[in-house]
Amino acid sequence: MPRRAARLLFRFAGWLLTPFVLICAAGIGATIGLVVAPRLSPNGGLAVTVALALCAAIAGLVGWVRLLRHSPELRHTFAVTEEGLPESKLVEHLTHPDDTNSDGTP
Repeated sequence: MPRRAARLLFRFAGWLLTPFVLICAAGIGATIGLVVAPRLSPNGGLAVTVALALCAAIAGLVGWVRLLRHSPELRHTFAVTEEGLPESKLVEHLTHPDDTNSDGTP
């Protein structure tokens, strides 16, 4: 049971890596926007900060999905598809381990 729980925890952490990458990219974009913001009006500074955060998040998503598509080892490690979504067979196996084939595979 502890082995299954540890595997589930690592898979779950891998699935949360995509949103974490996007949050970090948006934070970096917003920080760059905050460096520029004092030179502008308050509304202009806010608009630049939000726009740079959004652009950085989109760039982070594109880069992350591109990395997942070109790295089968990374996809296998995190048990995700090319789009960064969890593999449905593995999710069902981890949530219902008793439903296995005769050879023990999900």
